[in-house]
Amino acid sequence: MALLRGYGTALGWAVSFLALAFLVRFAFHLLTPFSLRWASDRRDAAVGHVLRGLYIALAIISLAAIQSTRHLGWALADTAISMLLLLIFFKVYDWIDPRDFVSELATGNTMLGMELEGLFIVLAAVIVGAMGFLGF
Repeated sequence: MALLRGYGTALGWAVSFLALAFLVRFAFHLLTPFSLRWASDRRDAAVGHVLRGLYIALAIISLAAIQSTRHLGWALADTAISMLLLLIFFKVYDWIDPRDFVSELATGNTMLGMELEGLFIVLAAVIVGAMGFLGF
């Protein structure tokens, strides 16, 4: 019975965080004036790197949130707030950097895609570190 309860709990957490991943991807789509569907249809590796970085960041932050609490609601809230911060930091970085991220990614600049992938991962690590420092 404990085994079934464990799998059920894992399934509940997974479904909840998949829904959150969908919302984060949608929020990222709203921040970029080009269609992610269009980039996917073109098999755009640059945008793929950016999205992979976003999902890795979500995984890093989600793991930290799950380990910090046994309550699904608090873990989802911590993750959602952290991902919102991550997207805000991305937008600030976009404003500070002299390159036009949208046009660069639309033309398939894989180097920029990998850079932004790394940026998301670094920001996730910093956010998780700050959460741990603050005792969350």
